[in-house]
Amino acid sequence: MRMHIKPMAEDFIYPVYETGGAAAFDIFLQHDLTLTPHKPVTFGLGFGADMDEGYSAELLPRSGVGRKYGVRLLNTIGLIDYDFEGEWAVTLDCDKPCSFKRGDRILQCVIRWAARATDIEIETNRRGLESGSTGV
Repeated sequence: MRMHIKPMAEDFIYPVYETGGAAAFDIFLQHDLTLTPHKPVTFGLGFGADMDEGYSAELLPRSGVGRKYGVRLLNTIGLIDYDFEGEWAVTLDCDKPCSFKRGDRILQCVIRWAARATDIEIETNRRGLESGSTGV
């Protein structure tokens, strides 16, 4: 899979796989960031990317910031389709106050093959339309 990073920030710090066995590459903050509990902050990551057709990128907090500060993506996961052309961005929230500096690694990205259904059938004869598969 080929990925071409397109920097959009001055003095951009490129993402890296920290080890040969890493499943995700680390994303460096391009600016200082302060988070206040339960006050979400949206910000750009300073880059966009071109990916091969059929792949997607999943943005996740690194486990250390999640464990220590309760940092999380507001929409639970950041999913970026291969044909998205803008700057990648996230909305973060936290449970404990925290501050990070430019160059800190608080996010990571996993590239996945995104198989698509070749045919989606719509069932039109449903009874008991309750929410959830168990009716809960």
